Amino acid sequence: MASNLSYMYKEDYLTDEFIVSMHEKYFKGWNRLLNRGRNVILGIDLQNYFLKEEEKAYLPSAPILIEKLRDFYEFAKKIGVDIIFTRHCHEGNILKRWWGSSMPCNSTSTNLHSNLVDFADIILEKDTYDAFYGTKLQDILREKRVKNIIVTGVMTHLCCETTAREAFVRGFNVLFPIDGTITQNVELHEGTIRAISHGFAPVPTLKEVKAWLKMR
Repeated sequence: MASNLSYMYKEDYLTDEFIVSMHEKYFKGWNRLLNRGRNVILGIDLQNYFLKEEEKAYLPSAPILIEKLRDFYEFAKKIGVDIIFTRHCHEGNILKRWWGSSMPCNSTSTNLHSNLVDFADIILEKDTYDAFYGTKLQDILREKRVKNIIVTGVMTHLCCETTAREAFVRGFNVLFPIDGTITQNVELHEGTIRAISHGFAPVPTLKEVKAWLKMR
């Protein structure tokens, strides 16, 4: 499949083989700056719109992501790591012009997925790719004295990547687990992992992040 057609197809790709391949290519070890400070997990846009099969923007790797994140979030709760969810909805802004449709806030499609929502300590609403823009996310993180942000959710190359880059620019250390986010297909996911690992964040597996958190 040609790279310039990446936006045109969807596939179920979050396999063990894919994760190993991405890890071998792009994980370069832990950034030494991640050794100190409080941690928080972001759960970006874990909504029905992306995670339920009947929805327009359904991502085929959703079932395995939900399973992985439930396990990861349950672990985080046990060790006292806060989890902040975002809920995306937009009407009439540039995203409607770009995608040709809205995501109304009053729609069940934009509700957080029932298998994940109970893990959220805080829920923030946003209307663009960046979870910091127009929200109180930075204030919350500063108040909690957070140093390290672990990015999970959907979609890898849009809201997750944009938020990870913005977190880095704002001075937070970022972790971007290879198997903690999903998007439409391999090409889009790998594009983000390649770029993020080069200049913004380590890209371990969720299993490695759990082991890292245990040592802290």
